Amino acid sequence: MVALLQVQNLSVGLPFSAPLLDAISFDIAEGERVGLVGASGCGKSLTAGTLCGLLRAPLRVLAGSVRLDGTSLTDASPAIWRAARGRSVFQIFQSPGTALTPVRRVGTQLAEAAQIAGRDTKAAVSQALDAVALQPDVTGLFPYQLSGGMKQRVLIAMALILRPRLLIADEPTTGLDVLTEHDILTALNTAADETGASVLFISHDLRAVHRIATRTLVMHAGRLVEDADIADLAISKAPAARALATAATALQNPC
Repeated sequence: MVALLQVQNLSVGLPFSAPLLDAISFDIAEGERVGLVGASGCGKSLTAGTLCGLLRAPLRVLAGSVRLDGTSLTDASPAIWRAARGRSVFQIFQSPGTALTPVRRVGTQLAEAAQIAGRDTKAAVSQALDAVALQPDVTGLFPYQLSGGMKQRVLIAMALILRPRLLIADEPTTGLDVLTEHDILTALNTAADETGASVLFISHDLRAVHRIATRTLVMHAGRLVEDADIADLAISKAPAARALATAATALQNPC
């Protein structure tokens, strides 16, 4: 399989301090859906931010490289990152409201995405909203008028319009009820199916990951400690992987 994303010995942190991400390496093939799991604070979201060029000073890449579709993004300029975000790599955030402009209606923001993608605005927006099970009248609303789950689906609709090569979903179901969680995961799978995008699904919940991916990367204290099928985590040599599998199994048992 051809690697779309190549991360090699990537270390991220503050200058002259121990790295927060410590020499992590992994590939994601074209069209592959991979889960990145681990306990809170282990470095999952920092990994996502690095892959999207969203590190804030004084954080920086200390060593290693990131290549997307053969292009190095390690030392990319702000102009290159602005061109890459959306079409090459698209991130769905844990707090979706931060990615939507609060003073612009949803329809205007989706239409802008269609214009960037060079697509017919009316058709593209209508098809994307239908794919994520949102009613057309959502286009007349402002983000503050939407629930958390609706905002997530608006972002997924935007990804459907832009058709990125890599879709990163960072804890998109955190804090949602199980029905809304189901809707979000269904919409993510729809987006991946329709666009052919590779997916990096970040979560601490193996049950959610299982809906999206089979291959799973396990992170612990800033390091990748396992790369395996989700079904094999219970027999992993890595204690952190076994602990996640055990906790997921316990939560599935009735009280």
